Amino acid sequence: MRHAVTNWQTDPQVGLRVGVAFIAAILLADGSLITWAATHPVTFWTFLAGLAVMGSLVVVGLLAYSLNNLLRSEYILDRNSFTIAWGTNEQVVPTPQIERVVLGEELEGRVSLRGLHWPGCWVGYGQVEGIGPTLFYATVPPRQQIFLVTSGLAYGISPEDREGFLHTLRTRMQMGPTQLVEPASYGPEFLQWAFWRDGLGLALLAGGIVLLLALVGFLMARFPSLPRLLPLHFDAMGEPDRLGPHGEIFFLPLIGLAVLLANGGLGGLLYRRERMAAHLLWAGAVAVQVLLWAAVLGILTGP
Repeated sequence: MRHAVTNWQTDPQVGLRVGVAFIAAILLADGSLITWAATHPVTFWTFLAGLAVMGSLVVVGLLAYSLNNLLRSEYILDRNSFTIAWGTNEQVVPTPQIERVVLGEELEGRVSLRGLHWPGCWVGYGQVEGIGPTLFYATVPPRQQIFLVTSGLAYGISPEDREGFLHTLRTRMQMGPTQLVEPASYGPEFLQWAFWRDGLGLALLAGGIVLLLALVGFLMARFPSLPRLLPLHFDAMGEPDRLGPHGEIFFLPLIGLAVLLANGGLGGLLYRRERMAAHLLWAGAVAVQVLLWAAVLGILTGP
């Protein structure tokens, strides 16, 4: 016999509006920083402005991902399980494991939450005094949420039709399950990749990126004091045989970026089949950054 399945929607409007406002503010600030950097001489401050823009784009990406999840958020309930469907994340809780239901307004202790959240979007892991470890998937503050408490973990949720959900949940729990369901937790597929558990691979890629950024920062800090013409090549005797505008020295980190992108991408394609080959490619990219550092120091200090 089939059993009824009910879907309960959230109210994402506040979270969407606030999240979009955050993204717009960040992009506006980025535009101001880019305009400032484009109209000022190259210095270490312009490098820091560029770093700030790069970092803010990561935040924008996280916000956009969270907004996509918020837009696709709902709760699914039947006699066997309660499921939180939050974009690319899913939590399956067998209904027999729900020991009690606590309303947010009944909370008297402290509530802590870690995660990317803002008004209208309360998602993350935290602690609720009197309840314990809690996963939050809600669009309202904790004091307005419903907490489903199991033996090891609680879930903070916010169905738009609060009373209807509570009534249906109690009815389903009284009827009992028709089959056993195992608890489960699913996240974005890319977070399951073996790469994230590969310490060597992560260290090689991070090392290459850090060396490249450090080289760009070093050059931009030194740029105001550089002579207009630099010796860009030396003969076998160590004498300069080609001079060029000082701006041409930035071709070296551009080479480093090209190698990092090429080796990083090719290594990523090979990783599942030939992990050693991927490591060698990434190590080669790090070696190129080291050689470029040596070339820059050689140009700036002379033979």
